[in-house]
Amino acid sequence: MFQSLDILRMAQAYATHAATRQQAIAQNVANADTPGYRARDAIPFSDYWAAVERGGADDLATIRADANPATRSPDGNTVSLEFEMMRGVEARQQHETALGIYAMTRDLMRAVIGR
Repeated sequence: MFQSLDILRMAQAYATHAATRQQAIAQNVANADTPGYRARDAIPFSDYWAAVERGGADDLATIRADANPATRSPDGNTVSLEFEMMRGVEARQQHETALGIYAMTRDLMRAVIGR
């Protein structure tokens, strides 16, 4: 009965995607002063989830250069620290949403089994 709870698979994928976004944000901030560095971000969650459903998420390049960077400095760097701060908040909210889904599912399962 509980072998295939798709909501938990999706929550896990959502949390993994949030962690990947956080990794890209950290790399961007670390390279904010690197000439020619292009800001990067994780692929959209819809694309990541489609790859998970196909079973090919491990082979997917989940972090890519931004197609539309927020800024471009004279040395070619496209990192905006303000924009990265906003992305960081979005990634944190995404991760908290995934944890909330886990908690609600846990509580629901406890209610079903009578604990």
